[in-house]
Parts: sequence; C-alpha cells; structure tokens
Amino acid sequence: MTTYRISQLAERSGVPATTLRFYEDAGLLPADRTPSGYRMYGEDAVERLAFISSAKLLGLALEEIRDLLDVREEGVCASVRTRMLPLVADRITETDGRIAELRAFSAHLGVVHAELSGPAPAGACGPDCGCTTGSAPAGGAGALAL
Repeated sequence: MTTYRISQLAERSGVPATTLRFYEDAGLLPADRTPSGYRMYGEDAVERLAFISSAKLLGLALEEIRDLLDVREEGVCASVRTRMLPLVADRITETDGRIAELRAFSAHLGVVHAELSGPAPAGACGPDCGCTTGSAPAGGAGALAL
C-alpha cells in the first residue's frame, strides 16, 4: 500500500499542507502517525481529498462534508447521493436568493449612477446631490453578505 507524508500528499493532490492539517483537525482527513510524529496518509486520502474538493465546489459546509464522508465510508454510492440531493437543492435555493439580491443591488447601483451622471450642484454636497444615497437596495444593507 502506498503511503504519503503530508508534503507528498500536498504535492500529489494540489492541496496545501496547511489545509491538510486543517482538514485533519476538522475530522475530514484522518492521518496515521509515525513513531516520530510525522503524518502518514494512505492512497485513499487522495480520493477523499478529491471528494472534499468537489463538495466544497458545491458550496457544502465542512459539517455537511464530514457527514457525507461518513456515509461514503459505508461504500454505497446510492446512500451518498441520497444524502447529497437535498444539500444541493438547498444550495440552488440559496444561490437563486443571492442572484435576486445581486440583481436588486445592480438596479440600485444603476439608479445611483444615473443620479451621479447628471450635473453636479454648485457648492458643497447636500442631501439632494446624489453623493449620499438615502435608501439601501432591496434586501437591506446587509443583504449582500456573501
């Protein structure tokens, strides 16, 4: 069986060693230890990292990924898919909400841009000059906390 030290796994997987340590601390990537304390990973760590990377690209939280890894360990793809389906559906809903917020924000920016494109008033800025907008975009001021 092939084993990798952390630097070798990082090179093979393209995942930085700091991230590998973080994943171990988070319970996503178990590592054996040599008598001198070096982390050692088996060939399965490469596949596990590929799964973690794929799940992260889907926007899944580390807790969700950890749960999926537990199901994946059972070796039944159908169970993993069953568990993933609602998670992905939730991400679609969240993404659609973010898109709506971004569209509202873009429309708000368009209004501000139009106001700023007009002639500037003489003198200092005031409440009607367009430099200070009086209203937040739809969704509130914190709506774009992506």
